Amino acid sequence: METSCQSIQPMSFLGESRVMTWRLEEAPRLLALCREAGIPVDDLQGLPAKRQRENAAERLLLHNAFEQPVTLRHTEQGAPYIEGCDMNISFSHTSQLVVMAWNKDLIVGIDAEQCDRQQVLKVRDKFLNANEKQFIAVDDLASHIIAWTAKEAIIKATRNRALDWTEGIVLDSFTPNPDDTLFTARCQGVVYRLMCRLIDGHYLTLAVPL
Repeated sequence: METSCQSIQPMSFLGESRVMTWRLEEAPRLLALCREAGIPVDDLQGLPAKRQRENAAERLLLHNAFEQPVTLRHTEQGAPYIEGCDMNISFSHTSQLVVMAWNKDLIVGIDAEQCDRQQVLKVRDKFLNANEKQFIAVDDLASHIIAWTAKEAIIKATRNRALDWTEGIVLDSFTPNPDDTLFTARCQGVVYRLMCRLIDGHYLTLAVPL
């Protein structure tokens, strides 16, 4: 079956964590790919096209990652989990990609953002604290996007949307790397390892607790 999966072999992130991406296509094409793979999609009928695309891509990622039928559920807070399985998973969506991260032993959070998203420069006061502004220059787009995705990934790992973006999550100093950008952050007394990789025009940042 010809697919748009960007990484049939999952990429390794931070040891035992794995990340896989799927490029979004039109909803009918993604639904057809699901049906060819034997993945149920009848429940997606009637949803808006955007939701159909994202949900179908999530199911295709799960199918390729675990090579067996699995059922995706969500908690009351909206966090994803696999029914009857203790695997920790996280998803992120952009207009072009769906990204999935998973780890058997550690909680994970993943976030993706297009590398040319200039809007993030205009809202730096909403997510950077005073110390972070010392090492992230006002015109450094890459560092802004990495910081944004890092904090979003940590929020997903904690499953706490009420966290204060500026003072509730504190990033340690980092410098964008052409390969992988590795750094740490602190949130609610927990230290998180972070790894950011540039893939297909997107910054993908994974967070796992130490």
